[in-house]
Amino acid sequence: MSTVHKGLTVTVTLDEEKIPYVNGLLFEYRKDLNIYQEKYNKSLPGTFFISWLTLPVQTYAGKEKLPARIILMSSYVGSKSKHIRELATFLAPQIKQVFSQSPEYPKNELDESGLVAFLKRKSIPNTFYSGFKFISTREVVREKQLKAEVWKYTRELADEAQPASPKEVKDNIESFVRKHPQLSWAGKKIPYTLRNKIQMLWPLGLFGLVMLSSLVSLVLCIFLDVLVLKILACIFPLFLLLLLLLFLLLRLNENIPHEPSQELSDEKVREIVALETNPVINEMTVIAPLKRGWIRRVFLGITLKLVGLVAYFAYIPTVHTARWLQMDKGKRLVFIANFDNLSEAYAHDFVDSERRSMNMAVIFSHAFGFPATRWLVHKQYNHRRNYMKGVRAHQKVTQFWYACQHDLSVENLKRNRAFREGLNKKMDDAAIKDWLLTI
Repeated sequence: MSTVHKGLTVTVTLDEEKIPYVNGLLFEYRKDLNIYQEKYNKSLPGTFFISWLTLPVQTYAGKEKLPARIILMSSYVGSKSKHIRELATFLAPQIKQVFSQSPEYPKNELDESGLVAFLKRKSIPNTFYSGFKFISTREVVREKQLKAEVWKYTRELADEAQPASPKEVKDNIESFVRKHPQLSWAGKKIPYTLRNKIQMLWPLGLFGLVMLSSLVSLVLCIFLDVLVLKILACIFPLFLLLLLLLFLLLRLNENIPHEPSQELSDEKVREIVALETNPVINEMTVIAPLKRGWIRRVFLGITLKLVGLVAYFAYIPTVHTARWLQMDKGKRLVFIANFDNLSEAYAHDFVDSERRSMNMAVIFSHAFGFPATRWLVHKQYNHRRNYMKGVRAHQKVTQFWYACQHDLSVENLKRNRAFREGLNKKMDDAAIKDWLLTI
């Protein structure tokens, strides 16, 4: 089984006059979550998050109308087909009621297999990031339970026993876990870890192998007259020339005067913030048309592919999942994140350091209303303030949002996993003390 986190995005167009009705449906489903949270968790065992919202008409390049849409986004582990079947089985009435408002929905009544086919057909690729890449929803619950039971045991141990050495404390904890009827699983090796790392890294490995082969072929062509070597030798130089050409075209596009977006009203900001009621995890969706010029669409598309290749190495301490994608022939940028704390503090995380600010600009500088750049990353004016203006101007109300767990931050997840990994592992006293701090 794969424990690599993935993202599903399903979208269809919608007549704009139907948006209030669909919004009403989605808000009603959100209210039901307070009653049926456990049922959702049980029926969607591979699902971490679901965001479901409507998107109004937006204008691209000052004149082209981009259609209103319904967007369903989820993050999950396991196979895509199995995840879609779970959605189509458990949420069939809701999915049919909402998506049937779209002109793209089939006129005939869909059975479960037809609904699965529809969701697959309307799904689009995305670049996905997870702050904790190799864990299932089941393991999240079990590791949380493990920590709770061990914490309770260590409190009792501290009250009853004399101070012990770090090794003695660790031995006592491991003995307790082995003998506990509900925790014996914790002493076993975490499955699928190597396989899942390979699954994430093989596209980057393949890309690197092709580039390396091209470089080697460049050298060998000096000594050998072989057609295959000549073809391979062209790949790396052509790749560099393509990137250089794209950068030059982008630089020309950056000379177009910056057009700020209309600021979001205070009332709309309050409406969005009012939904951020969870003490630990909340959600943000930002959807914006791109700046004018075909080079923006092409450059962003290539950038997202390259970002996907290195997603394994990325880490943002407060982000559970994030995704970026293009819609409407690349003319729209969609960004969604599930994160710790509130959106104001979370959004500032991206511009509170020079490095994160540059990384953010690689993607968001292509979106209308976001700060202008020079050579993609060099900022031309007050970057932080204008970045926040761009976020708020294009932040959308997510009418329906589901999370399998509301009370575990990314740091909680890391500490729970670190504690489990340390069980039955040989350590010196210094390492044991560090491990005990994860309890």
